Amino acid sequence: AIQAQADQAPRGGAILAAMVDLVALFGPALKSRDGEVETAVALQDKVAVGVYYASAACAEFSAVLVQAYAEALSAKGLEVIFVSCDEGERQAEETFADMPWFMMPFANETEKEALVAKLELAEPPRLVLLDQQANVLSADGVAKVTEDPGGEGFPWSTAEALPTLSEDEILARMGEFPPEGGESGLKGVFVQKKNYLALGLVTEAEDNPDVPFSGLRLKPYVLVNKEQLLAEVKKMGFASDWHPYQKELSAFPGPEVMIMFDPGKTYDGEKLIMTTTQEAFDRELQRYEAKRDEIIAGFEAELKGETAEDGAAEDEDAADENVVVRDAPRDCKEWISDTAEATHAEVSNFTVQNLRPLMQVMITRPRAQFGKPCKFSDSGENLHNCRPHKDPNYALYRKELDMGVQAVKEVSTTSCQTTWYRPVNKSTQYSPNDFLPKDVGMGYDKVDELTEFLTAVSVSVEEALQTNETVDIFQEEFAHLGEEEIGDVSKASSNLQEIRTFTDVVFTKGKRVEWLEWVPHSTDMLVSSYCENSTFCEKLETMGRAGNSSILIWSFQDSLAPHANLVAPWEVTVFKFYPSDNKYLIGGLASGQLAVWKLSDADLGYAMREKAAKQGSSAEEEKNSAVPSITHKVLSFIDESHKKPVTAIEFLPATLELERKGKSASEKNAKDAPIKYMLTTAGDGQVMIWDFQAVLESINDADVQWKPVLRVQLQRQDSGTEMGCCQILYCTDRLDEKGNKLLTNFFASTEEGELIYGDWAAQGGEDRKPEYCKQMITVSKTFRPMLSVERSPFFPDVLLCVTDWAFYLFKESLFQDGIKDHLFQSSYTSTPFTRGVWSPTRPSVIFLGLASGGIDIWDFSDQSHKASLSAPVASLAISSMNFLRHGDLSIDQKLAIGDAGGNTHVHIIPKNLVRQAGKEFSNMKKFLDREEKRVRYFQERKSELANLKEQIEKQAQMAQDTDEAEKGKVAVDCDKADAQAEEDYQKLQAECLEQLKGM
Repeated sequence: AIQAQADQAPRGGAILAAMVDLVALFGPALKSRDGEVETAVALQDKVAVGVYYASAACAEFSAVLVQAYAEALSAKGLEVIFVSCDEGERQAEETFADMPWFMMPFANETEKEALVAKLELAEPPRLVLLDQQANVLSADGVAKVTEDPGGEGFPWSTAEALPTLSEDEILARMGEFPPEGGESGLKGVFVQKKNYLALGLVTEAEDNPDVPFSGLRLKPYVLVNKEQLLAEVKKMGFASDWHPYQKELSAFPGPEVMIMFDPGKTYDGEKLIMTTTQEAFDRELQRYEAKRDEIIAGFEAELKGETAEDGAAEDEDAADENVVVRDAPRDCKEWISDTAEATHAEVSNFTVQNLRPLMQVMITRPRAQFGKPCKFSDSGENLHNCRPHKDPNYALYRKELDMGVQAVKEVSTTSCQTTWYRPVNKSTQYSPNDFLPKDVGMGYDKVDELTEFLTAVSVSVEEALQTNETVDIFQEEFAHLGEEEIGDVSKASSNLQEIRTFTDVVFTKGKRVEWLEWVPHSTDMLVSSYCENSTFCEKLETMGRAGNSSILIWSFQDSLAPHANLVAPWEVTVFKFYPSDNKYLIGGLASGQLAVWKLSDADLGYAMREKAAKQGSSAEEEKNSAVPSITHKVLSFIDESHKKPVTAIEFLPATLELERKGKSASEKNAKDAPIKYMLTTAGDGQVMIWDFQAVLESINDADVQWKPVLRVQLQRQDSGTEMGCCQILYCTDRLDEKGNKLLTNFFASTEEGELIYGDWAAQGGEDRKPEYCKQMITVSKTFRPMLSVERSPFFPDVLLCVTDWAFYLFKESLFQDGIKDHLFQSSYTSTPFTRGVWSPTRPSVIFLGLASGGIDIWDFSDQSHKASLSAPVASLAISSMNFLRHGDLSIDQKLAIGDAGGNTHVHIIPKNLVRQAGKEFSNMKKFLDREEKRVRYFQERKSELANLKEQIEKQAQMAQDTDEAEKGKVAVDCDKADAQAEEDYQKLQAECLEQLKGM
């Protein structure tokens, strides 16, 4: 098996290079009756490729070609690709139904037009035969098949076939071509002669002059499967040639290692060299491939007669290089180094020389005391006291002591803002002598002056006294410093108890906690993902670059180090556990892709808890071990994924089954069946549906391409522009006008704070696109992204939507009646909100994270105009929040909170925020019903006022039309009167003129 793979490995690059022309001609994939097949796989090792250009009208020749293909031509190495010239895709599929070969996808219009133009395909039917380099072998395949259906002259090539070099001939022309000395990633290896044939280094084990690679004449290089070498080591142990190199083979990342022949024994004195790194493997393979292409190009030039003399010279050189290499011992010569003196001088500078002769001490003991037990005690009988000497003439002799001293900066202790407890007067009384001259007596003659003085200043004194009533001038200046509301929490705080804080200087430093999830069925394990706190300019510089990001699994048993590290190629913006199997975790990446991790019981902490129960020291062993890293199993195809970071993941019900590629849905599956589909959305405004069951079936397949089942682009109804989405929720238990259950509806939030009600199965007309966005609620629009959209655990039709400055409560029944308004809107906050979640045990309590690092707790059973309680949690902004929603929540209700500094805090909710108070559920329901009635009343009043306004406007318009008609009638009457008056005047004038003439 190793020999066969080694023979074919060097030839793989040439085959793939030849396939490039055919792939470029037909596209990356072809269609068969069983599905799509890669072009390179379908046409590999074919003698000829026939391009059959035909339609349904060519059924007569198609039958002849099908019979010839089945009886003779397919066995001789012919593969046919059907290129349809039918008018539609459906007709093309019907024509292809009876054909046993492949079909070029009808949708590949660009490749089809280029193919027709290159091969000059005019009237069907046409059959053109190509070789592996896309060169035309025969342009009249229809006549050839008709005349020779048995393929006696196949492939009917009109050009004379040129000779080619075999693999051994190419390697023989290559000769000895070892790597240069000193290259990185290379290691000399020793292999016994008897194993040369099994590794493919020789074609025959015994020396044969007619065989270029036989005996001790080895090939320049071979590619050997790494797993087979490791299996040989495991089977044979020390007897295997590869046992000394087992560590290098295990660390090598690739599936194959390269073995090269080096007659000069440059590396470790061995004539065989092995690549130990992927970089060295790629470098050497590229060097050999370049030499191979040079040899093939020279051979083709020889055939054309261009380099006949050069070819003869190369043959002579190749003959001279074809020498026999003997495995003789190396002749060791004297070691010579140009830098030896400088090295010795440098070493001597760092060597400490003894300035004094060494002291020699001999310790002896009587032979009788050998093996005598010793007893040590802390008694003071052997202690010697060193008392101080009061003799001033006494001099203490000091001995020389060798010691090291490190210089450090001086340490000084300073302080500021010291507390000064000074006495402060609360009232002051002055006597007249304090502000009157000392030598002036207070006589009766001074009373008038005092009266005038008091009258003049009485108004000012009264204003000052009134001011003192509002401002305490005797108050300590800094007594209330910091009590103003500057983005911190209020004085009314709750007694949240923090029990754990998870952080790590390696994985979480300088990052923020982007998403939190509790491990299912565990109360002491949680998972968190982290993203960089980068500015917009920094994100632009690093855009498009792949890196390493982490999802950390934390355990309450060890708060200092993460339990496991899930490595991701991009930052993970959102992730969720697969509900049907908790061992799978699906994460949305900043690149728009989806990644799937498979976790074991030990990764999730299940096995660790079982082991800790059996052996108490296992927890300490777990702490001392390194953090295990887990890589993803599946990554979605980037061209078919989102174009912006994934912001939300929503699993669809297990009973749901999509039909017609997601255009319709039905409830065919059982309720206890595994969940099959999930929804995702991102900032590109697309909503995608993914089939997770299909991924699980092929999760171990390295070539799996995970693509969405359905892709929907949300657009604005007024302008048609694309919208960026932040959150998504699936709509359940909603009926249409006929009472049928709606299964394809969802809620989504936009980057401008709007709420969308959509339908991914919306149908469009002949001249219009489908409208996936059915309703858009703009009352919460803030031109900033909506931070949270969450359904109430007690009222499934009530939605909590959190924006920067306020939060809103919506009800689905209002949307069904066409009312685009909210049930409740909070007052605007001075500190922006960052997250919001419902309490899992109290229907009227909402927890809201603040940008200042605190939490506002709204209790609608207490008050609804402001937060009932506030609690400080962190010094930085809250970035994520998630409740523990499994287990006995009445005992210890835990809330996991992540901040912008990469810290994960776990708090215990106090009992007054866990247990329901009295008829809290019914009171909250009444509150919501009352608000719904209020909204409906205002909507009815708004409609009535709009109708009333329309009626008033109509009446005003009618009155205006009547006035204009009357004005027009009056004007007509005036005109008639003027005309009659003019006529009378003319008659009178005529009569006067007649009378004047008679006189």
